[in-house]
Amino acid sequence: MGRALIEAGHQFSLLEIAEEQGIPLRRLLVEGDAEALRSTQVAQPALYYTGVALARLLLEGGVEPASAAGHSLGEYCAVVAAGSMAAEDGMRLVLERGRLMASAPEGTMAAVLGLELGVLEQLCRQASEGGECCVVANDNSPGQLVVSGSRLGVGRLAELAKAAGARRVAPLKVGGAFHSPLMAGPARAFSKRVDQLSLDEPSFPVAAGVTGQLSSSSAEIRSGLRRQLEGSVRWTDAVRAIGQTGVGTFVECGPGSTLAGLIRRILPDAQTISVDSPESAERLLADAAAGDGPVALARRA
Repeated sequence: MGRALIEAGHQFSLLEIAEEQGIPLRRLLVEGDAEALRSTQVAQPALYYTGVALARLLLEGGVEPASAAGHSLGEYCAVVAAGSMAAEDGMRLVLERGRLMASAPEGTMAAVLGLELGVLEQLCRQASEGGECCVVANDNSPGQLVVSGSRLGVGRLAELAKAAGARRVAPLKVGGAFHSPLMAGPARAFSKRVDQLSLDEPSFPVAAGVTGQLSSSSAEIRSGLRRQLEGSVRWTDAVRAIGQTGVGTFVECGPGSTLAGLIRRILPDAQTISVDSPESAERLLADAAAGDGPVALARRA
């Protein structure tokens, strides 16, 4: 992840910021040490670097987005792509986010497949009885949800979900109960950091994960980022909000194609393109320039 970007010399300033804060991101990405990259403090800046660098290649090549969205950490990449936040400020913010999330109280998360959102929300309330915590953390797509909370709360939810007909309940390898009330302490500290951030008006709307709606002003973007750590990720609503504006083509910038798959589940008629390397970015730009692809390029004088 990111090795080809580094070897091609992209966005070294972001790597240097991580290095200054004790994370040898360049070495870890080049070596491809999956175990080292898995920790929250490292995974977040690694994903941010990759997403921002790939988006920058497309923007500099003339791609003209109508809007942007990012799932959890990816929302920071989207805000940078829209020109609302400087890439370097975003890296510093993401590094702080990773440290704060790693310091959260012990908890866990699990993926739940095959239940409707309303049903799972009711089961979470049952699982939270007696002072435990369990909430829907991610609404990824219809039938693909994630819960977060205390270990006992999530354990109870797993049994309730299976009894209610869930196809599968799979524990996730995470460092805490992200996007849940157990993140309240880190979220308070993080919101103060977000309040100090300089934000410009975005060049195009950015979907806020906590609301699932498009944010068209810096004030709305700031509000979404402040609430993100303990709020749920309403990805299904965010994708639908973008689709309702007439957008039919989505370009995923980053490793893998997980979001592209989720988007097709949410909007079956959507076209998706995954860009995970400089080479795939160049292919997209070449196709767009030749008129062979659905992506719009900015007009040049």
